[in-house]
Amino acid sequence: MQKKKTLKIDLDELCSAMEDNSCEREHYLDLVTGEILLLTEYMGDDVVKKLRENIDDDPDRYDRIPKAESHEGYEDMQDFIATVKNERLWELLEVAINGKGAFRRFKDVLLNYPEERERWFHFKDNRVQARALQWLDESM
Repeated sequence: MQKKKTLKIDLDELCSAMEDNSCEREHYLDLVTGEILLLTEYMGDDVVKKLRENIDDDPDRYDRIPKAESHEGYEDMQDFIATVKNERLWELLEVAINGKGAFRRFKDVLLNYPEERERWFHFKDNRVQARALQWLDESM
């Protein structure tokens, strides 16, 4: 049985990297240092070239951090709605997540329910952290 690596990784930074859906940015985990590297065209050609060379020269050292899938976020909203006790809010959220623009409407509904909005943020953060930890467990 292979022993898992022990690295100090900033979980919040990892979660942010996973939630970054921009096609202009890539995030990599350095499996030696635990550092999360950002690769973006706005860094300057020399910096990007050097980082890309490092990654290409030692692919076992760097693991590309996956971007969150939209279906995961949608499932999180559905699962959160299942925990809502306020019947009126439950109905509003159920309607909000149908069709295009579901994420925006969901957030807009929660603006009128600050306690539930805060609960949603905690719920979502826990889900993202769980996915990040699962990815780390599978990657290391």
